[in-house]
Amino acid sequence: MQLTPRILPDAQAIGDAVADRILDRIHAHQGRPFLLGCPSGRTAVPVYEALARRAGAGADLSALVIVMMDDYVLPDGDGEYRIVDPTASYSCLRFAEEEILRPIVEAADAAGTVPPTKIWTADPLDPAAFDKRIEAAGGIDLFLLASGDSDGHVAFNQPGTPRDAKTHIVTLGDATRRDNMDTFPEFTRLDMVPRHGVTVGVDTIARQSAEVVMIISGEHKREAFSRITAAHSYEPDWPATIVTECRNAALLADSAAATVPAG
Repeated sequence: MQLTPRILPDAQAIGDAVADRILDRIHAHQGRPFLLGCPSGRTAVPVYEALARRAGAGADLSALVIVMMDDYVLPDGDGEYRIVDPTASYSCLRFAEEEILRPIVEAADAAGTVPPTKIWTADPLDPAAFDKRIEAAGGIDLFLLASGDSDGHVAFNQPGTPRDAKTHIVTLGDATRRDNMDTFPEFTRLDMVPRHGVTVGVDTIARQSAEVVMIISGEHKREAFSRITAAHSYEPDWPATIVTECRNAALLADSAAATVPAG
C-alpha cells in the first residue's frame, strides 16, 4: 500500500500531532494498558516531549506502557549476548527511563495525576519471548517508527532483513552504526559503536501493531522520505518500507524532509 504523507512545518509540529493521537487512543482504551512502541534516538524525541507537556497539563498517561524497539548488546564470551550497561548514554533502556518516562513522571507528579511506570525491553537470551509477551498483551496499540538516514533500517533491522523476521539478535552494518554516531556524539570512532543489537523484527512490527506512525524529519531524511513514499510493499533493501504493509499506517514528515532540492 503506497502511503500519502502528511506534511507538517517542523519536528515540533509532528510531535504535537502524534502526541494528540496517542492521547486520543489512550482515552479510547478507558484505562486499559496502552502499549506504545518506541524508538530511541532523535526522531521521536518531539513526541516524547509533547507527551510530557500534556502530562503536565493534566492528561492521564497512567495506562501507558513503553515498549522499546531495540537495544545494543555485547557478546559475553559463551556464545550469548547481554544488554549493554543500562547506565551507558547509548543504552536504549537508559533512553527509555531518562528521556521518555522520567519527564512524563515528573510532569504527572507536578500535575497531581498518576504517572506511568512500565518499560518493556527484549531479553537477548530469549528474543522470541518478546513477541510472545506482546502478543499475549493484545499487540502494540501504536508503534512509532523511524527510518535510518542512509540504509533505511527500522529498529535495528538491517538491509536484507527477511519479511518474516521476528525479534532477533542482529549484526549491525557500518551504515547503521555511522547513523548512530550522530545520535550519540560520544561515539567519535566507528569502532566505539557496538556491533550487535537485539531488535523487534519487521514482522513483529507489521503483524503485532494495531496502528503505526512513521516519522520523517530533517533534511538528512530526504532519501528516506523518497524511498518510503515511492514504495508499495516491503523492500528488503530499505527495511523501513515495512510501514506500507502495516495496519492503519500514517506517514508524517516535516517540510525539510519532504522538500526536493532544486536542480
